[in-house]
Amino acid sequence: MPNSYSKTINHKHTETELKIQKVTPSHLLNACRAFLSKDPVNNVLTLGDLYLPLFNMSEIYAAAENRKITGVSSVFHAFSLPSIAIGTTTKEVKIALLEKALGTIKQDFITLDTPDQTSLYENYATILLSFFEHQMALTKPKNIEINSNVNAQKATKKDLEALNTFYLEHESPAWNPIQFKTGPYYIVKHENKIVSAAGIHILTPQIAQLGNILTDKAHRQKGYSKACTYALVKELSWKNRIISLFVRTDNTPAINMYEQIGFRKTKAINFLIMRKKLKQ
Repeated sequence: MPNSYSKTINHKHTETELKIQKVTPSHLLNACRAFLSKDPVNNVLTLGDLYLPLFNMSEIYAAAENRKITGVSSVFHAFSLPSIAIGTTTKEVKIALLEKALGTIKQDFITLDTPDQTSLYENYATILLSFFEHQMALTKPKNIEINSNVNAQKATKKDLEALNTFYLEHESPAWNPIQFKTGPYYIVKHENKIVSAAGIHILTPQIAQLGNILTDKAHRQKGYSKACTYALVKELSWKNRIISLFVRTDNTPAINMYEQIGFRKTKAINFLIMRKKLKQ
């Protein structure tokens, strides 16, 4: 597949040449980071794929009009299904980036976007699974008390094998060991076995995206996830870095816990597993 192509779009009653180009470490990377950093909360997934180690497992494409970046998309290949993310942009540019991204995908894929964008994806793919999430964010955590009997400790490289086993046993869909290189993970152990963990999906200078916040069913309602998440947030919330996360709208206990720490809902997210339509 070629690394770039051009198409003409109608923009404000004028025709503009839109060029889609592949982003490499030496080409367009800083410009794309600057574009997405204007709105890091809404662009967190795409922005995160522009930083190591995720960049090495992603295909990044930039849209440019008159040599100015007007959109960025990423296809992340570390999970069982590829994941498409497109930064905030106009509908015309988003369609062009989506078409380019879909050209790299054979069949099924994941995407997370606002509910009003679902119909755009349905033009190209069939929904296999859909559920709603809240994006929540904070810039400064509240000062809260954590149960002194709960020891949330920072995971080290020696814990990686056990951490990987923990997430595989619990069938965590958004875990890949590469994420241990992205940022810190905090864990709680019981009888020398990990029973709770929280970590990082994405880490950039502007924003961090938490993920893989999980406690074994037998050890829930003991404050373990709260302790891990709070320790993580305290470490990350420096220099006004925003902390973001996604949580299912029906997970009331988790939402309450995040609000206690200081997170607030920012927007609705539709999590979609989709199957690419065959060309007619």
